[in-house]
Amino acid sequence: MRWVQALGVIGGTVLLHEVAHAVAARRAGGEVKEVGIGFGPPLARGLVGGVTVTLRPIPLGGFAAIDVETLPPARRLPVLLAGPLANIAAGLVLRQVAQSHEPLLLPGQTRRVEVGGLLSALHMLTRAAAAGPRTLLRTAGDVNLSVGLANLLPMLPLDGGHVAVAHLEAAGAKRSVIVGFRQITAGIFLWFALRVLLADLGRLRRVA
Repeated sequence: MRWVQALGVIGGTVLLHEVAHAVAARRAGGEVKEVGIGFGPPLARGLVGGVTVTLRPIPLGGFAAIDVETLPPARRLPVLLAGPLANIAAGLVLRQVAQSHEPLLLPGQTRRVEVGGLLSALHMLTRAAAAGPRTLLRTAGDVNLSVGLANLLPMLPLDGGHVAVAHLEAAGAKRSVIVGFRQITAGIFLWFALRVLLADLGRLRRVA
């Protein structure tokens, strides 16, 4: 049950993010091809508000297939920011509802500030589920807040990276500049993601 609750929080966090993107895209006049709940091959498919919604077997979040690049930069920005802002808002609300001032630390955390990834989040959420509903709500709030803020970083494929590309396009930047930005920030993101994964594995070994 603790793992079910942890996966539910992760899935709900990502799904909220993608649904916010999809709603903003529809309002901006963009085409939303699909909103997927979970990952893997589709198990069920239906139409909700004219948007194809699929249910998939791996409950670790979701995705929104949006042709956001076809929108002008000014109309693209609200779509890109909708996901992170939805997570930040949800995080603040959940932390307030929990009425708890005792956040859980990352597994094996030794410094005051450390960065964790999916493995650390799952570990924290399973511990929070065992500690009770208030601790789980507080931790779910922390996860949403972290996801929202992390997605604002100006690196592709994060939303913040796409926001930066939209600003470059609006400023009339050369295509070579935009391509270079995409390649450099994507490389930085991969390096950062690898460092976070290795940090997660190291912390989990210390608490094993």
